[in-house]
Amino acid sequence: MIEADDGSRIEVRPGRREDAPQAARLWLESAREHAAYDAVYEPSLDAEKMMRNFLADLSSGGHTFLFVACVPDSERDGTERVVGFVSGELREGSPTFRPRSWASVDDVYVTPAYRSFGIGMNLMHRVRNWALERGTSGVSLQVATGNRRAQDFYRKLDFRAVSIYEVLEFSAPEDA
Repeated sequence: MIEADDGSRIEVRPGRREDAPQAARLWLESAREHAAYDAVYEPSLDAEKMMRNFLADLSSGGHTFLFVACVPDSERDGTERVVGFVSGELREGSPTFRPRSWASVDDVYVTPAYRSFGIGMNLMHRVRNWALERGTSGVSLQVATGNRRAQDFYRKLDFRAVSIYEVLEFSAPEDA
């Protein structure tokens, strides 16, 4: 259990299907933040709906993970509000390299009001333990080149950069 400045208790736990709508809204916040780094991260119009379905499926898979950070919802008695999440899946490395499997983090996000309380660290430790239980080679992820805060955070967790993801975008043809 983590405690925020306002005294609220933050629980980090495995995600459930019913957490998917709130986690999908957080994913959309994350995408909008990332769009400030590069337009390639602009979400589609139906992105939240697609993520809601995707995250609901992740919560019940044996090769996928969803962990959420929750606080009691002061506006609705007995309910929780999701303030952070991490999601991903097991992935096999390239067959051309030494055999490895990875717990691949697809998305991790903590709402700005709840940053710097250790939530992200706790979420990533959950992923690490999940990966160790499955005998993987480690944890992998991608991070936006403009997101220095996230890069510094991952360095504190002993991640190291091993490749650079590059894109070449073609401009969209004018309406014909």
